[in-house]
Amino acid sequence: MVIATASSEEKLAVARELGADVLINYTEPDWEQQVLEATGGKGVNVALEMVGGDVFNKTVKCLATFGRLVIFGASSGEQSQFYPAMLMGRNQSVIGFFLPQIMRKPEILQPSLVELFTYLGAEKLKLTIGGVFPLEEAAEVHTLLQSRKTIGKLILEP
Repeated sequence: MVIATASSEEKLAVARELGADVLINYTEPDWEQQVLEATGGKGVNVALEMVGGDVFNKTVKCLATFGRLVIFGASSGEQSQFYPAMLMGRNQSVIGFFLPQIMRKPEILQPSLVELFTYLGAEKLKLTIGGVFPLEEAAEVHTLLQSRKTIGKLILEP
């Protein structure tokens, strides 16, 4: 089961189109309880988190025993208070992911790219392009990204 969380109905609709089984708006105050209900109280095995702040703290509460939280962004710009000892009782883990570090390790990057392009070639992975813009509009595109209202990847063309 794939549970998707997003901050708007429009973004949740995209998650539905991409195959999510359960849709939850994380701007609702009890969203983490909705995640637990969807999993029969067990929590999720893997959570991908890119918002930060309070969303990070609530996502930790959604983890199952032996669950893993992967942080790959902080789009809210908010920092979180984190107490590592809270992970011990249920053998949970938190890990960060930063693509530039992977790019410095060709022995990891190359097989990953082969696998990625295999999925793309077999049409098992769908890319969501939110817009294509001329490079001259880079400042405006950054403003769009900071507004957190974009969906998918934004492409700048020279």
